[in-house]
Amino acid sequence: MKRRTLLQWLAAGAAILPFERVRLLAQPRELTPEALATLREIAPTLLPSSLGTAGASAVVDRFAAWVRDYREGAPLAHGYGHPRLARTGPTPASRYLSQLADLDAAARAKAPTWGALDLEARRSLLDVSLTKAGVRNLPSRPMGQHVVADLMAFYFRSSAANDLCYNAQIRREICRPIAITTKRPAPLG
Repeated sequence: MKRRTLLQWLAAGAAILPFERVRLLAQPRELTPEALATLREIAPTLLPSSLGTAGASAVVDRFAAWVRDYREGAPLAHGYGHPRLARTGPTPASRYLSQLADLDAAARAKAPTWGALDLEARRSLLDVSLTKAGVRNLPSRPMGQHVVADLMAFYFRSSAANDLCYNAQIRREICRPIAITTKRPAPLG
């Protein structure tokens, strides 16, 4: 075999390799244990106090599962009057990790733990972080702009939050027969 033929084969082989996938696989795909611990500390400040610590931790666990299962390029439903189908962007996990590290560092500069800060100081830190990220409104779904806004959107746009708000088993996001929709929802347990 000639050296030129071998080099042509190697060049052709390199051209078909999925280098884009290699780059994507190198990005973090989920939250680290340290980031989850920080998010668990922050969550009671963001979520309703009626959930309690265990309920807020359960929401964080579901959010972490959402981040882990996030798929880039997945088709989204297009809105009314928008003929183009939108797709999800790159995973927000790496941005979430840096934002949580920044929040943790800002909190530790003022107190040993997030929980040691008074409520007004915690809200101030969150406000500064959201303003820095350019968040002005709660998104309709987690969009990857900021981990705090996305956690809040994840919970407050859910069926569980709707049920808690009305203190009834409405189950807004759960498919149900039409006959059930004519009856008054049962109160929460």
